[in-house]
Amino acid sequence: MRRACYGVLWFVIENSSFSSVKALNNVTEIRADALKLLVMLKTPEPRAAATIGAWLNIFQFLVVMAICTNCLLLVCLYDEEGKWRIEPGLAAILIMEHALLLIKFGFSHFVLEEPAWVKANRVRYVAQAQNVCSKQLLRSISKFDEKLD
Repeated sequence: MRRACYGVLWFVIENSSFSSVKALNNVTEIRADALKLLVMLKTPEPRAAATIGAWLNIFQFLVVMAICTNCLLLVCLYDEEGKWRIEPGLAAILIMEHALLLIKFGFSHFVLEEPAWVKANRVRYVAQAQNVCSKQLLRSISKFDEKLD
């Protein structure tokens, strides 16, 4: 009987006297969630990079490993008996592996990472930035000298 009275009493208290506290709690919670979503959990601004950095080496390694792994799987599936005899099919797989690796390393060697026009633009922009910075530095030094005189 007491539990039922306690439940009814809590229901009455819950729905009448604490409504202003509940409203204040809801407003505070909404504001805190808005702060978290708009300020604290905001995605960072993307920054431009000159190159892809270490990812280039990682991708090159993955290409070589993919070629070797796929050819190893073909060899293992082809040689079901485990005799490891060089048959025409197995020889074709090994030749294909070497040809793919040769193509990959050939492209890596002959295709430039940075075209000449991109390199020229980058050098020009660096020179312009250095020129602007040196002019600003000279202006600030001359202003400082004028103040001392």
